[in-house]
Amino acid sequence: MSSIFCVGGGQGALSRFDHAQARALRLQAGVGVEDLAAAAGISANTVRSAEKGSHQPQPRVACALARALGVPVGELFSSGPDLTLREVRARLGLTQAQMAARIGVVRQYVSQVERGVSGVRAPLSWASAYGLSPAQWRRTHAAARAMVRQKVAERTLRRRSNRRTIRGTHV
Repeated sequence: MSSIFCVGGGQGALSRFDHAQARALRLQAGVGVEDLAAAAGISANTVRSAEKGSHQPQPRVACALARALGVPVGELFSSGPDLTLREVRARLGLTQAQMAARIGVVRQYVSQVERGVSGVRAPLSWASAYGLSPAQWRRTHAAARAMVRQKVAERTLRRRSNRRTIRGTHV
C-alpha cells in the first residue's frame, strides 16, 4: 500500500480535485460506491457527490478516499502544467522544514528541488512525501528543471545581447 500524507489544507487546497479520476480509480479497484464509502468511513452520497463533481470534497474526505483506494492523495487531483512542487507541498499544508523532516533531508535541499536546481536520488520517497504518484512526481520535477534551464538560457541571451549593444556603442 502506498504512503499517504494528509495534513492540513483548506478548501483552496482542493481546488483541483479530479472527480473523474476519483471514479476511474474506484472502478479500476473494482469497488462499488457503497463498499468504498464503508472503507473510507464516509457516506455513499458523499462518494457520489465527489465523483459527480457537484462539490469539492473536504480535505478529510479526499484523504479518506485516497486511503480506502490505497493511492496517494495526489492521485485524486488533476495535475495541470502549472502545478509546482511548492504548490503541492502547500496543498498538504506543510512548510519546507516539515517536508524536509518527512523525507529526511535538510530544508535547503527541499528548496533547491522545488526550484528545480537539484535532482534527487530517491524519487519514490519524494513522490510519496508529496502525495504524488511516481509519474506525477517525474512530470512535476521535470517541469521545474526545465524552467531553470529556460531561465539560464534567457539570462545568457540577455548578457550576450547587452555585450553586443555595449560594444556597438563604443565603436
